[in-house]
Amino acid sequence: MLLVYTPKITPRIRYIFKHIFFRMLEIDIRVSSSIEDFVVHNGPKLSYSNKPLGNELFFCSSTLLLDQGIQDISIDVLYIKNYPIFFNVLDKSAMPFDIFAASFYLISRYEEYLPHLKDSKGRFQYKESVAYKNNFLEKPIVDIWVYELRQIINNKFDNTFKTPILNKKILPILEVSNPYMFRHKSLILSSFQALNSIWNLNFTNFLNQIYVLLRITKDPYLEYDFLIDKFKNIKYDLLSFFRYTQNSFDSGAISIFNSSYNQLIKNVSDKIPLSLLVSFFAQKNSKALKQEMSSLTSLIHRSSHKVRLNFGILSLPETYSMLVQNEVLEDYSMGYVNSVGYRASTSIPFYYYDLMNEVQSPLKIYPVAVSEVALRKLSSQKAFNLIRKYYSKLPLENSIFGFAFTPKMLSKSNENLSWRSSFLEYISEHEKSK
Repeated sequence: MLLVYTPKITPRIRYIFKHIFFRMLEIDIRVSSSIEDFVVHNGPKLSYSNKPLGNELFFCSSTLLLDQGIQDISIDVLYIKNYPIFFNVLDKSAMPFDIFAASFYLISRYEEYLPHLKDSKGRFQYKESVAYKNNFLEKPIVDIWVYELRQIINNKFDNTFKTPILNKKILPILEVSNPYMFRHKSLILSSFQALNSIWNLNFTNFLNQIYVLLRITKDPYLEYDFLIDKFKNIKYDLLSFFRYTQNSFDSGAISIFNSSYNQLIKNVSDKIPLSLLVSFFAQKNSKALKQEMSSLTSLIHRSSHKVRLNFGILSLPETYSMLVQNEVLEDYSMGYVNSVGYRASTSIPFYYYDLMNEVQSPLKIYPVAVSEVALRKLSSQKAFNLIRKYYSKLPLENSIFGFAFTPKMLSKSNENLSWRSSFLEYISEHEKSK
Protein backbone atom coordinates (compact mmCIF):
# COMPACT_ATOMS: atom_id res chain seq x y z
CA MET A 1 0.00 0.00 0.00
CA LEU A 2 1.09 3.55 -0.77
CA LEU A 3 0.44 6.30 1.78
CA VAL A 4 -0.30 9.77 0.44
CA TYR A 5 -0.05 12.81 2.67
CA THR A 6 -1.88 16.00 1.80
CA PRO A 7 -2.76 18.82 4.24
CA LYS A 8 -6.40 18.93 3.17
CA ILE A 9 -8.43 16.07 1.72
CA THR A 10 -11.09 17.30 -0.71
CA PRO A 11 -13.56 15.30 -2.85
CA ARG A 12 -11.48 16.19 -5.92
CA ILE A 13 -8.30 14.84 -4.32
CA ARG A 14 -10.02 11.60 -3.26
CA TYR A 15 -11.45 11.16 -6.74
CA ILE A 16 -8.33 11.72 -8.85
CA PHE A 17 -5.90 9.92 -6.53
CA LYS A 18 -8.14 6.86 -6.40
CA HIS A 19 -8.57 6.92 -10.16
CA ILE A 20 -4.89 7.29 -11.01
CA PHE A 21 -3.44 4.91 -8.44
CA PHE A 22 -6.16 2.32 -7.98
CA ARG A 23 -7.88 2.19 -11.39
CA MET A 24 -5.03 3.12 -13.71
CA LEU A 25 -1.99 1.71 -11.89
CA GLU A 26 -3.71 -0.89 -9.66
CA ILE A 27 -1.88 0.40 -6.59
CA ASP A 28 -3.69 0.41 -3.24
CA ILE A 29 -3.41 3.78 -1.53
CA ARG A 30 -4.47 5.55 1.63
CA VAL A 31 -4.78 9.32 1.70
CA SER A 32 -4.12 11.00 5.03
CA SER A 33 -3.92 14.56 6.32
CA SER A 34 -2.01 13.48 9.43
CA ILE A 35 1.68 14.38 9.55
CA GLU A 36 2.10 11.92 12.43
CA ASP A 37 0.75 9.03 10.33
CA PHE A 38 3.07 10.01 7.51
CA VAL A 39 6.16 10.18 9.71
CA VAL A 40 5.66 6.79 11.37
CA HIS A 41 4.68 4.98 8.16
CA ASN A 42 7.52 2.62 7.17
CA GLY A 43 6.23 1.66 3.74
CA PRO A 44 6.15 3.57 0.44
CA LYS A 45 4.79 7.09 0.80
CA LEU A 46 4.61 10.42 -0.97
CA SER A 47 3.36 13.90 -0.19
CA TYR A 48 1.15 16.21 -2.20
CA SER A 49 1.38 19.75 -0.89
CA ASN A 50 2.80 23.20 -1.61
CA LYS A 51 6.10 22.25 0.04
CA PRO A 52 7.84 19.02 1.09
CA LEU A 53 7.92 17.80 4.67
CA GLY A 54 11.46 16.44 4.34
CA ASN A 55 13.22 14.28 1.78
CA GLU A 56 10.19 12.21 0.79
CA LEU A 57 8.89 11.70 -2.73
CA PHE A 58 7.17 15.05 -3.17
CA PHE A 59 4.62 16.27 -5.70
CA CYS A 60 3.92 19.97 -5.59
CA SER A 61 0.24 20.92 -5.68
CA SER A 62 -1.54 23.73 -7.47
CA THR A 63 -4.90 25.05 -6.27
CA LEU A 64 -7.38 23.30 -8.60
CA LEU A 65 -8.01 20.28 -6.38
CA LEU A 66 -8.57 22.55 -3.37
CA ASP A 67 -11.11 24.74 -5.17
CA GLN A 68 -14.86 24.36 -5.30
CA GLY A 69 -17.11 25.33 -8.16
CA ILE A 70 -16.10 26.38 -11.66
CA GLN A 71 -13.38 28.99 -12.08
CA ASP A 72 -12.19 30.59 -15.31
CA ILE A 73 -8.76 28.94 -15.51
CA SER A 74 -6.01 29.98 -17.88
CA ILE A 75 -4.13 26.99 -19.32
CA ASP A 76 -0.53 27.60 -20.42
CA VAL A 77 0.91 24.52 -22.10
CA LEU A 78 4.63 23.75 -22.24
CA TYR A 79 6.41 20.73 -23.71
CA ILE A 80 8.91 18.46 -21.95
CA LYS A 81 10.10 15.05 -23.19
CA ASN A 82 7.95 15.58 -26.28
CA TYR A 83 4.71 15.73 -24.34
CA PRO A 84 2.64 18.69 -23.11
CA ILE A 85 2.24 19.76 -19.49
CA PHE A 86 0.34 22.49 -17.67
CA PHE A 87 -0.15 23.64 -14.07
CA ASN A 88 3.63 24.02 -13.72
CA VAL A 89 5.02 23.87 -10.16
CA LEU A 90 8.21 24.20 -8.07
CA ASP A 91 11.53 22.66 -9.09
CA LYS A 92 11.53 20.50 -5.94
CA SER A 93 8.57 18.50 -7.23
CA ALA A 94 9.12 14.97 -8.59
CA MET A 95 7.36 16.14 -11.76
CA PRO A 96 7.55 19.69 -13.14
CA PHE A 97 3.76 20.06 -13.16
CA ASP A 98 0.80 19.08 -11.02
CA ILE A 99 -0.09 15.80 -12.71
CA PHE A 100 -3.09 15.26 -10.44
CA ALA A 101 -4.69 18.65 -11.10
CA ALA A 102 -3.96 18.48 -14.83
CA SER A 103 -5.43 14.98 -15.05
CA PHE A 104 -8.50 16.07 -13.11
CA TYR A 105 -8.98 19.05 -15.41
CA LEU A 106 -8.99 16.82 -18.51
CA ILE A 107 -10.90 13.82 -17.17
CA SER A 108 -13.63 15.87 -15.47
CA ARG A 109 -14.04 17.78 -18.76
CA TYR A 110 -13.71 20.99 -16.75
CA GLU A 111 -13.47 23.10 -19.91
CA GLU A 112 -16.93 21.98 -21.03
CA TYR A 113 -18.43 23.74 -18.01
CA LEU A 114 -16.80 27.01 -19.07
CA PRO A 115 -18.24 29.39 -21.71
CA HIS A 116 -17.44 28.09 -25.20
CA LEU A 117 -18.58 28.27 -28.81
CA LYS A 118 -21.05 25.57 -29.77
CA ASP A 119 -21.68 23.92 -33.11
CA SER A 120 -24.99 23.99 -35.02
CA LYS A 121 -26.44 21.27 -32.76
CA GLY A 122 -25.36 23.08 -29.58
CA ARG A 123 -22.45 20.73 -28.81
CA PHE A 124 -18.96 21.45 -27.51
CA GLN A 125 -16.64 21.61 -30.53
CA TYR A 126 -13.38 19.69 -30.56
CA LYS A 127 -11.59 22.79 -31.86
CA GLU A 128 -12.49 24.52 -28.59
CA SER A 129 -10.60 21.96 -26.50
CA VAL A 130 -7.20 22.59 -24.94
CA ALA A 131 -6.11 19.27 -26.45
CA TYR A 132 -6.84 20.36 -30.02
CA LYS A 133 -5.43 23.85 -29.55
CA ASN A 134 -2.18 22.39 -28.23
CA ASN A 135 -1.87 19.46 -30.63
CA PHE A 136 -2.42 16.54 -28.29
CA LEU A 137 -6.00 15.54 -29.10
CA GLU A 138 -4.72 12.35 -30.75
CA LYS A 139 -2.73 11.33 -27.66
CA PRO A 140 -4.11 9.86 -24.41
CA ILE A 141 -1.93 12.35 -22.59
CA VAL A 142 -3.21 11.49 -19.09
CA ASP A 143 -2.13 7.88 -19.68
CA ILE A 144 1.29 9.06 -20.85
CA TRP A 145 1.69 11.19 -17.72
CA VAL A 146 0.63 8.29 -15.51
CA TYR A 147 3.08 5.97 -17.22
CA GLU A 148 5.82 8.47 -16.34
CA LEU A 149 4.49 8.67 -12.77
CA ARG A 150 4.77 4.90 -12.44
CA GLN A 151 8.40 5.04 -13.55
CA ILE A 152 9.17 7.66 -10.89
CA ILE A 153 7.46 5.66 -8.13
CA ASN A 154 9.16 2.40 -9.09
CA ASN A 155 12.58 4.08 -9.24
CA LYS A 156 12.01 5.50 -5.77
CA PHE A 157 10.69 2.31 -4.19
CA ASP A 158 12.76 -0.34 -6.00
CA ASN A 159 9.92 -1.67 -8.15
CA THR A 160 7.75 -2.43 -5.13
CA PHE A 161 4.65 -1.98 -7.28
CA LYS A 162 4.53 -4.51 -10.09
CA THR A 163 3.27 -3.71 -13.56
CA PRO A 164 -0.19 -5.29 -14.06
CA ILE A 165 -0.17 -8.40 -16.25
CA LEU A 166 -2.90 -7.26 -18.61
CA ASN A 167 -3.44 -6.82 -22.30
CA LYS A 168 -4.77 -3.74 -24.02
CA LYS A 169 -8.31 -4.30 -25.23
CA ILE A 170 -10.28 -3.21 -28.24
CA LEU A 171 -13.88 -2.12 -27.64
CA PRO A 172 -15.89 -2.38 -30.89
CA ILE A 173 -19.25 -0.58 -30.85
CA LEU A 174 -22.01 -1.05 -33.42
CA GLU A 175 -24.02 2.18 -33.51
CA VAL A 176 -27.39 1.73 -35.22
CA SER A 177 -29.10 5.03 -35.81
CA ASN A 178 -30.19 4.13 -39.35
CA PRO A 179 -30.72 0.35 -39.48
CA TYR A 180 -31.61 0.30 -43.18
CA MET A 181 -30.20 2.07 -46.19
CA PHE A 182 -33.43 2.07 -48.21
CA ARG A 183 -36.16 0.14 -46.45
CA HIS A 184 -38.77 1.64 -44.12
CA LYS A 185 -38.02 5.24 -45.05
CA SER A 186 -40.68 7.91 -45.34
CA LEU A 187 -41.89 8.82 -48.83
CA ILE A 188 -40.12 12.17 -48.57
CA LEU A 189 -36.80 10.62 -47.52
CA SER A 190 -37.00 7.85 -50.14
CA SER A 191 -37.71 10.45 -52.84
CA PHE A 192 -34.77 12.54 -51.67
CA GLN A 193 -32.46 9.50 -51.83
CA ALA A 194 -33.61 8.70 -55.37
CA LEU A 195 -33.25 12.28 -56.61
CA ASN A 196 -29.83 12.58 -55.01
CA SER A 197 -28.64 9.42 -56.80
CA ILE A 198 -29.94 10.70 -60.14
CA TRP A 199 -28.45 14.18 -59.61
CA ASN A 200 -25.04 12.64 -58.92
CA LEU A 201 -25.43 10.24 -61.89
CA ASN A 202 -25.20 7.32 -59.48
CA PHE A 203 -27.60 5.11 -61.37
CA THR A 204 -26.29 1.94 -59.73
CA ASN A 205 -27.38 3.28 -56.36
CA PHE A 206 -30.74 4.33 -57.78
CA LEU A 207 -31.36 0.85 -59.22
CA ASN A 208 -30.30 -0.78 -55.95
CA GLN A 209 -32.87 1.36 -54.15
CA ILE A 210 -35.59 0.26 -56.58
CA TYR A 211 -34.64 -3.42 -56.21
CA VAL A 212 -34.68 -3.17 -52.41
CA LEU A 213 -38.04 -1.40 -52.32
CA LEU A 214 -39.50 -4.05 -54.67
CA ARG A 215 -38.08 -6.77 -52.34
CA ILE A 216 -35.95 -8.17 -55.17
CA THR A 217 -32.73 -7.76 -53.16
CA LYS A 218 -32.07 -7.25 -49.48
CA ASP A 219 -31.19 -3.88 -47.99
CA PRO A 220 -27.39 -3.22 -48.11
CA TYR A 221 -27.28 -2.60 -44.34
CA LEU A 222 -28.76 -6.00 -43.46
CA GLU A 223 -25.42 -7.59 -42.67
CA TYR A 224 -26.06 -8.02 -38.96
CA ASP A 225 -25.94 -11.82 -38.89
CA PHE A 226 -22.76 -11.84 -40.93
CA LEU A 227 -21.16 -9.29 -38.59
CA ILE A 228 -22.15 -11.18 -35.46
CA ASP A 229 -20.81 -14.46 -36.88
CA LYS A 230 -17.58 -12.71 -37.80
CA PHE A 231 -17.12 -11.44 -34.26
CA LYS A 232 -17.55 -14.93 -32.81
CA ASN A 233 -13.96 -15.54 -33.90
CA ILE A 234 -12.69 -12.26 -32.44
CA LYS A 235 -11.05 -11.90 -29.02
CA TYR A 236 -13.19 -8.87 -28.16
CA ASP A 237 -16.94 -8.69 -27.57
CA LEU A 238 -19.09 -6.55 -29.81
CA LEU A 239 -21.50 -4.09 -28.17
CA SER A 240 -24.52 -2.76 -30.06
CA PHE A 241 -26.63 0.35 -29.49
CA PHE A 242 -29.94 0.84 -31.34
CA ARG A 243 -32.00 4.01 -31.53
CA TYR A 244 -35.55 3.37 -30.29
CA THR A 245 -37.60 6.53 -30.02
CA GLN A 246 -41.25 7.52 -30.41
CA ASN A 247 -40.31 11.05 -31.36
CA SER A 248 -41.19 11.49 -35.02
CA PHE A 249 -39.09 14.68 -35.18
CA ASP A 250 -35.87 12.76 -34.47
CA SER A 251 -34.06 12.79 -37.82
CA GLY A 252 -34.37 9.53 -39.76
CA ALA A 253 -35.70 7.48 -36.82
CA ILE A 254 -37.55 4.23 -37.60
CA SER A 255 -40.89 3.94 -35.80
CA ILE A 256 -40.84 1.70 -32.73
CA PHE A 257 -44.12 0.27 -34.04
CA ASN A 258 -42.40 -1.08 -37.16
CA SER A 259 -42.61 -4.87 -36.82
CA SER A 260 -39.58 -5.55 -39.04
CA TYR A 261 -37.41 -3.21 -36.98
CA ASN A 262 -38.63 -4.77 -33.73
CA GLN A 263 -37.80 -8.23 -35.05
CA LEU A 264 -34.34 -7.07 -36.11
CA ILE A 265 -33.63 -5.70 -32.63
CA LYS A 266 -34.85 -8.89 -30.93
CA ASN A 267 -32.75 -11.07 -33.21
CA VAL A 268 -29.60 -9.04 -32.55
CA SER A 269 -30.24 -8.87 -28.79
CA ASP A 270 -30.46 -12.67 -28.65
CA LYS A 271 -26.89 -12.90 -29.95
CA ILE A 272 -24.90 -9.94 -28.62
CA PRO A 273 -25.33 -7.28 -25.89
CA LEU A 274 -27.79 -4.63 -27.11
CA SER A 275 -28.47 -1.30 -25.42
CA LEU A 276 -30.07 2.06 -26.13
CA LEU A 277 -28.72 4.64 -28.55
CA VAL A 278 -30.28 7.68 -26.89
CA SER A 279 -32.02 9.93 -29.39
CA PHE A 280 -31.00 13.56 -29.78
CA PHE A 281 -34.38 14.65 -28.42
CA ALA A 282 -34.13 12.41 -25.31
CA GLN A 283 -30.85 14.08 -24.33
CA LYS A 284 -32.90 17.18 -23.66
CA ASN A 285 -35.88 15.51 -22.02
CA SER A 286 -35.62 13.17 -19.03
CA LYS A 287 -39.13 11.83 -19.53
CA ALA A 288 -38.33 10.89 -23.14
CA LEU A 289 -35.11 9.18 -22.04
CA LYS A 290 -36.97 7.13 -19.45
CA GLN A 291 -39.57 6.18 -22.08
CA GLU A 292 -36.93 5.05 -24.58
CA MET A 293 -35.17 2.92 -21.95
CA SER A 294 -38.48 1.39 -20.84
CA SER A 295 -39.67 0.68 -24.40
CA LEU A 296 -36.45 -1.09 -25.36
CA THR A 297 -36.48 -3.13 -22.15
CA SER A 298 -40.05 -4.23 -22.86
CA LEU A 299 -39.09 -5.29 -26.37
CA ILE A 300 -35.99 -7.36 -25.60
CA HIS A 301 -37.16 -8.50 -22.13
CA ARG A 302 -33.97 -7.49 -20.39
CA SER A 303 -32.82 -4.23 -18.90
CA SER A 304 -29.56 -2.53 -19.72
CA HIS A 305 -27.87 0.30 -17.90
CA LYS A 306 -25.57 1.11 -20.81
CA VAL A 307 -26.16 3.92 -23.32
CA ARG A 308 -24.55 5.68 -26.22
CA LEU A 309 -25.72 9.14 -27.30
CA ASN A 310 -26.82 9.60 -30.90
CA PHE A 311 -25.04 12.54 -32.58
CA GLY A 312 -22.67 12.75 -29.60
CA ILE A 313 -22.89 14.55 -26.26
CA LEU A 314 -25.23 17.54 -26.50
CA SER A 315 -24.29 19.19 -23.18
CA LEU A 316 -22.01 17.23 -20.89
CA PRO A 317 -23.10 18.73 -17.53
CA GLU A 318 -26.81 18.48 -18.32
CA THR A 319 -26.79 15.20 -20.21
CA TYR A 320 -24.63 13.26 -17.77
CA SER A 321 -26.59 14.55 -14.80
CA MET A 322 -29.75 13.30 -16.49
CA LEU A 323 -28.18 9.89 -17.15
CA VAL A 324 -27.27 9.63 -13.46
CA GLN A 325 -30.82 10.54 -12.44
CA ASN A 326 -32.14 7.77 -14.70
CA GLU A 327 -29.76 5.22 -13.14
CA VAL A 328 -27.63 4.73 -16.23
CA LEU A 329 -24.39 3.08 -15.12
CA GLU A 330 -22.26 3.09 -18.29
CA ASP A 331 -21.89 5.59 -21.13
CA TYR A 332 -20.03 4.97 -24.40
CA SER A 333 -20.12 8.48 -25.88
CA MET A 334 -16.89 10.10 -24.66
CA GLY A 335 -15.47 11.13 -28.00
CA TYR A 336 -16.05 13.62 -30.80
CA VAL A 337 -18.39 12.85 -33.68
CA ASN A 338 -16.42 14.86 -36.24
CA SER A 339 -12.86 14.16 -35.13
CA VAL A 340 -10.76 11.24 -34.02
CA GLY A 341 -9.01 11.67 -30.70
CA TYR A 342 -9.32 11.39 -26.94
CA ARG A 343 -11.94 13.83 -25.69
CA ALA A 344 -10.96 13.23 -22.05
CA SER A 345 -7.29 12.63 -22.94
CA THR A 346 -7.40 9.06 -21.63
CA SER A 347 -8.18 5.56 -22.85
CA ILE A 348 -9.02 4.27 -19.37
CA PRO A 349 -12.70 4.20 -18.27
CA PHE A 350 -13.47 6.62 -15.46
CA TYR A 351 -16.38 7.69 -13.29
CA TYR A 352 -18.14 10.94 -14.07
CA TYR A 353 -17.25 13.62 -11.55
CA ASP A 354 -20.13 16.05 -11.09
CA LEU A 355 -18.43 19.43 -10.80
CA MET A 356 -21.68 21.18 -9.97
CA ASN A 357 -22.17 19.08 -6.82
CA GLU A 358 -18.52 18.13 -6.21
CA VAL A 359 -19.20 14.39 -6.06
CA GLN A 360 -18.20 11.26 -7.94
CA SER A 361 -21.22 9.70 -9.61
CA PRO A 362 -21.86 5.98 -10.27
CA LEU A 363 -21.80 6.66 -14.04
CA LYS A 364 -18.80 4.95 -15.64
CA ILE A 365 -17.60 6.55 -18.86
CA TYR A 366 -15.87 4.57 -21.62
CA PRO A 367 -13.74 6.71 -23.95
CA VAL A 368 -14.33 6.18 -27.68
CA ALA A 369 -11.38 7.49 -29.67
CA VAL A 370 -12.72 6.82 -33.16
CA SER A 371 -16.12 7.06 -34.80
CA GLU A 372 -17.01 6.16 -38.36
CA VAL A 373 -18.13 9.68 -39.23
CA ALA A 374 -14.65 11.01 -38.45
CA LEU A 375 -12.92 8.10 -40.20
CA ARG A 376 -14.86 8.70 -43.42
CA LYS A 377 -12.90 11.92 -43.91
CA LEU A 378 -9.97 9.68 -44.84
CA SER A 379 -9.52 6.88 -47.34
CA SER A 380 -10.36 3.43 -45.97
CA GLN A 381 -6.72 2.35 -45.97
CA LYS A 382 -5.52 5.47 -44.14
CA ALA A 383 -8.42 5.21 -41.69
CA PHE A 384 -7.60 1.70 -40.51
CA ASN A 385 -3.89 2.38 -40.47
CA LEU A 386 -4.71 5.26 -38.14
CA ILE A 387 -6.67 2.89 -35.87
CA ARG A 388 -3.72 0.51 -35.76
CA LYS A 389 -1.39 3.38 -34.90
CA TYR A 390 -3.64 4.60 -32.08
CA TYR A 391 -3.86 1.14 -30.58
CA SER A 392 -0.12 0.43 -30.79
CA LYS A 393 0.75 3.66 -28.98
CA LEU A 394 -1.49 3.13 -25.93
CA PRO A 395 0.95 3.37 -23.01
CA LEU A 396 -0.84 1.43 -20.25
CA GLU A 397 -1.59 -2.28 -20.05
CA ASN A 398 -5.22 -1.78 -19.04
CA SER A 399 -6.02 0.63 -21.87
CA ILE A 400 -9.26 0.16 -23.78
CA PHE A 401 -9.39 1.34 -27.37
CA GLY A 402 -12.98 2.20 -28.26
CA PHE A 403 -14.11 2.62 -31.85
CA ALA A 404 -17.67 3.00 -33.12
CA PHE A 405 -18.99 2.04 -36.54
CA THR A 406 -22.39 1.86 -38.23
CA PRO A 407 -24.16 -0.72 -40.43
CA LYS A 408 -22.88 1.23 -43.42
CA MET A 409 -19.39 -0.18 -42.78
CA LEU A 410 -20.52 -3.64 -43.96
CA SER A 411 -22.57 -2.47 -46.94
CA LYS A 412 -21.78 -4.19 -50.25
CA SER A 413 -22.60 -1.11 -52.32
CA ASN A 414 -19.93 -0.27 -54.87
CA GLU A 415 -18.81 2.94 -53.17
CA ASN A 416 -18.36 1.09 -49.87
CA LEU A 417 -16.49 -2.05 -50.96
CA SER A 418 -13.06 -0.73 -49.99
CA TRP A 419 -14.35 0.20 -46.51
CA ARG A 420 -15.94 -3.22 -46.03
CA SER A 421 -12.74 -4.94 -47.12
CA SER A 422 -10.51 -2.80 -44.86
CA PHE A 423 -12.82 -3.31 -41.89
CA LEU A 424 -12.96 -7.09 -42.28
CA GLU A 425 -9.20 -7.23 -42.70
CA TYR A 426 -8.74 -5.21 -39.52
CA ILE A 427 -11.00 -7.29 -37.30
CA SER A 428 -9.50 -10.49 -38.70
CA GLU A 429 -6.18 -9.37 -37.22
CA HIS A 430 -7.74 -9.92 -33.80
CA GLU A 431 -9.06 -13.44 -34.27
CA LYS A 432 -8.77 -15.85 -31.39
CA SER A 433 -5.75 -18.11 -31.29
CA LYS A 434 -6.56 -21.58 -32.51
